[in-house]
Amino acid sequence: AVRNSTSLKYLDLRNNIDDEGAKAIAEAVRHSTFLQWLGLEYNKIGDEGAKAIAEAVRNSTSLKELNLRFSELSDSAKDAVRAAWQQSGKDSGRLHIRL
Repeated sequence: AVRNSTSLKYLDLRNNIDDEGAKAIAEAVRHSTFLQWLGLEYNKIGDEGAKAIAEAVRNSTSLKELNLRFSELSDSAKDAVRAAWQQSGKDSGRLHIRL
């Protein structure tokens, strides 16, 4: 539904996903041309899920803001997402990763 939506701009999935869910949403984000804001705070996203999110961020033309606060990301996962965000030329002030 996210992947093919022509009107969904904001998606909040806090407290709802794990690694597998992160991989699924990353696939949808990668192909969405309308999603601008994605909230993934307070989730249990591991390294594999974060790697998928990072790849989606790198390839997304529409995503402008990502919130991953309190999502139990490892330091390497945080680094991967930050690097992808930077490589895509997105505004660093719109990537939210803490704790």
